[in-house]
Amino acid sequence: MGLPILEHKASDAPVNPKPTSQELFLVEGESAGAAVERVSNAQFQSVLAMQGKPMNAWKATRAKVESNGLFQQLIDTLGAGFAEDFDIQRCRFERIILLFDPDADGIHGCSLMLWFFYRWMPQLIESERLLVANPPICELLDRSTLKRAYPSHPVQRDNILSEWKAGLPEGPSDRFEVRPYRGLASLGHEILFSSCVCPETRLLRRLRTQDALASLKVFGLQK
Repeated sequence: MGLPILEHKASDAPVNPKPTSQELFLVEGESAGAAVERVSNAQFQSVLAMQGKPMNAWKATRAKVESNGLFQQLIDTLGAGFAEDFDIQRCRFERIILLFDPDADGIHGCSLMLWFFYRWMPQLIESERLLVANPPICELLDRSTLKRAYPSHPVQRDNILSEWKAGLPEGPSDRFEVRPYRGLASLGHEILFSSCVCPETRLLRRLRTQDALASLKVFGLQK
């Protein structure tokens, strides 16, 4: 998460003399890329979109990774070299944010990108520049109070519903509505902006070495 590359490249946001303000979103699919670009701030946020899932760079040779269109475009966009030639001081971005659909395919795609960075640019992980966004998986609606919530995990969804139902007498079975999201483009501009893009309100988690190791273990690629 080699594949066809979109015609539009990463947004050419000017490099601020203080690179801490520069962010690169990695997203899957043309519609998702367009949605994120619409709500991002071109002054400090760039978007690199891909179609389908990336190659498994953990198992690939350097030559195969370098010949892959997606990874070559990513390497060029970061501007810091690759493998033993990587120089974090030259990296154009202070934060690289993985933003994928909140489903099984998105989790796999995000894992594939994490393996790429862990294998070929581990300095980005060690310096805490690699992050993952947590888009909501659904909208919850209480029809009686019009209260809404946007959980990013099934456990969180179930906990919110349990809290809403606690202490209530038996009511209409359709009082609480769960509206699943079917990809980033379906979130709507406001929710995508607030949950994933806006620095003041978004939900991000720094990815660490232990996350890469755990992911590799889950997929049977490392003991």
